[in-house]
Amino acid sequence: MSGKSILVVDDHPITRKLTIKILTQLGIDSVVEATNGQEGLERLGEMKCDLILLDLNMPVMDGIEMLKELKADDKLAKIPVVMITAAAEQFKVDEALAMGADSCILKPVAKQPLNDLVNKYL
Repeated sequence: MSGKSILVVDDHPITRKLTIKILTQLGIDSVVEATNGQEGLERLGEMKCDLILLDLNMPVMDGIEMLKELKADDKLAKIPVVMITAAAEQFKVDEALAMGADSCILKPVAKQPLNDLVNKYL
């Protein structure tokens, strides 16, 4: 996966670190992190991004709000977005998928499902 860049947006530091560790093990060269949607949008202004892993529930700007911003921006709308969520948030997952999210992965993030999604979208 040389040359690919992924943005991980999650307010939970352990989830971010675990996700980044897995992505590094999968051979992703560039992983950038953000703690909320607003920070995620700022990072996207500073980098080329091939995939976004986006938590649903975060302070400041949640995943749904960030997804709305992404899909409204012609430069960002085509970047694949995988939502990261707890199992109890199915109604929010359905909303995100209807808004254009490409897929969803459940917390805690596991290596094989993440590998499958990375290979699908990169």
